[in-house]
Amino acid sequence: MDSSTANYEELKENTKSILQIVTSNNLYYGLFLLAVMLIVLKIIDLIFKPFGRNQGIFVSFVKGCLKVFVVCTIGFRICSLVPGLKDFTSQILMSSSLIVVVLGFVFQEGLTNIVHGLILSMFHPFKIGDRIRVTIDGEQITGYVRAVNARQTVIENVLNSSHVIVPNSKMDTCIIDNNYYDGNQTSSSFLDLSITYESDLQKACRLIAEEVSNHPLVVKERARMKNPGEVTVMVRALGESGIDLRCTVVTQTVEENFAACSDIRRALVLRFAKEKDLDFAYPHMQLVNHTSADEDRA
Repeated sequence: MDSSTANYEELKENTKSILQIVTSNNLYYGLFLLAVMLIVLKIIDLIFKPFGRNQGIFVSFVKGCLKVFVVCTIGFRICSLVPGLKDFTSQILMSSSLIVVVLGFVFQEGLTNIVHGLILSMFHPFKIGDRIRVTIDGEQITGYVRAVNARQTVIENVLNSSHVIVPNSKMDTCIIDNNYYDGNQTSSSFLDLSITYESDLQKACRLIAEEVSNHPLVVKERARMKNPGEVTVMVRALGESGIDLRCTVVTQTVEENFAACSDIRRALVLRFAKEKDLDFAYPHMQLVNHTSADEDRA
């Protein structure tokens, strides 16, 4: 017998001795199982790590289910080591129907979330990274989907970057407004402006169209769309204080759209200030002095 074989046999015997010591003591065995559970959970995270934050909803759901399965399986075994719970867990393991009853009663809400999470992963009303708007218990939430696991959906709120935890049962039954449902990540909004009736309408429309079409974020998205058409400015209404104009601003994301509209408004204010025949409309009141009018007629 060579030295390598002898070392292997020695290592094998030492391992058996350690396992016998660990398994013979419930406390050591429980701590050992707890360590195994933590290691397995870490391995699951490492396996799914290459998917990153752009992992699909089904992958995210499977990852969550695997974690729940590992925790429940090993946790159930650890509970069986407690003297007061040993007989109870043995009876449960001997009766499959009792398992169903106990799990259904204790984890009723949790099982409901798992079922609804499975439905969400199958029908794909949204994907990881989609910007959605939902109304949960009367409160409207707008944000990006960051994760979907066996129990809940995690949404990053756009207002304060906080993470909103929504149970899958509520997520599956609410109305979802998904900006990216068809895979087309294009955001468009209306840019509404009003000019006075004394302003040059044609010049105002031309300046607005120039600012919109020349904005870098708009240029980038229009190039990606390949055939976006011309930027047009429409007369939306003839208001009491002026002419209401409307133009469509198209960008890739909602955040870019907000920034582009802000930049365009700022640029138009500066350009209109240089033009004598252009002015923004604002609510105002014209007073007529009837006494002066009567004197003029006399």
